[in-house]
Amino acid sequence: MDDPIDRLAEEHAGIMAEVRELRRAVRALVEGGEAALDIARPALAAVSRMMETRLKLHARKEDEALFPAIERVIGAAGGPTAVMREEHREIHAHADQFRRTLQELNEVEHPAIVAGGARLATQVATGAGAEALRVTGAEIVRLLDLHFGKEETILFPMARRLLAPESLADVARRMDAIESS
Repeated sequence: MDDPIDRLAEEHAGIMAEVRELRRAVRALVEGGEAALDIARPALAAVSRMMETRLKLHARKEDEALFPAIERVIGAAGGPTAVMREEHREIHAHADQFRRTLQELNEVEHPAIVAGGARLATQVATGAGAEALRVTGAEIVRLLDLHFGKEETILFPMARRLLAPESLADVARRMDAIESS
């Protein structure tokens, strides 16, 4: 059975490869504002889909497979897994806001809605534009950089030290079950 810590680290690498596109899109929005939306939109949509699928699945594997194994050894209250779970919630909340903002922007630019001017003005006023995407996207990048950094330099090495081979095998089996559910 493969090492679950290695699997999670590999998932980090894959996720961060897609986040590079978000970094580029955020940079384009900084430099070009609303005019850069057409160029940035495909990357923004792809990253939004990744966060809704791969990132959520990855966090679920940690929350439901790895963290409980660590907590059986060191406890849960106030420990590193509690911090990581809170960061997962924060990252997912920003990802949800990012997805909603992108969806609002797509709705605003739909011709039938554009024809209804008042709704267009309302949606733009509530943040459905380049600046809202830039701010939320930059925050997601920042949070993922920090979160994955903590996991890779602190939590994963700690898990390797604390968890017996049988526990790691159980974590891998639980991750497999989550992937197939």
